[in-house]
Amino acid sequence: MKVFTVVGTSGSGKTTAIESLVAELTRRGYRVGSVKEIHFEAFEIDPVPTSNTHRHRAAGAGLVTARGYRETDLLYPGKLPMREILRHYKAFDWVALEGVDDLPVPAVICTLDKMRDNAICVSGKLSAEIEAYQGLPAFNALEDPAALCDFLEAAVPDYLECYDPADTSAGADITLTIDGKEIRMVPFVQKILRNAALGVVKELEGYTEGAEVSIRLK
Repeated sequence: MKVFTVVGTSGSGKTTAIESLVAELTRRGYRVGSVKEIHFEAFEIDPVPTSNTHRHRAAGAGLVTARGYRETDLLYPGKLPMREILRHYKAFDWVALEGVDDLPVPAVICTLDKMRDNAICVSGKLSAEIEAYQGLPAFNALEDPAALCDFLEAAVPDYLECYDPADTSAGADITLTIDGKEIRMVPFVQKILRNAALGVVKELEGYTEGAEVSIRLK
């Protein structure tokens, strides 16, 4: 499963970019899911106090499922961490996140005020004004979604649930060499690789905290 997020202010073209990307990825044969972050504190999918599902929740049910003829809705109390939400998407090839900025996955930036370390490219309305920004390429998702999809296919790594962004020790203490050539990695990719390796190695007999670990592949 590959996961990316599209971030930007309201009206920056986030939803248009997501729509174009989901359509293009689906056209290429991928199974695609999406998550939309709602920046509205009072949002509820079923706010009517007299509805049956609302009554179930009010009675104390930790999870309420509404199964209809055309859709099935799962209602959790409170705001779930994004990692828990993504566990529902394990059968998907791609998950597109809109407006999600609390998960360290590759980010498509639609406004410059949303720039961050995990940004990999620029899109949205901003892409009509610039061709690149600080080394990041710009793609017009509406006019040429195929180009952006080509880029994402090459740039987005598999999502690793073991990656812990709170681990501040992860980062520059990991290097990757291929045929003797050191490969440059941005910090969040370094962290992903480090935590993936340690997530396996820590379970092996002989590992001690702080030990130097070397992995060689041929």
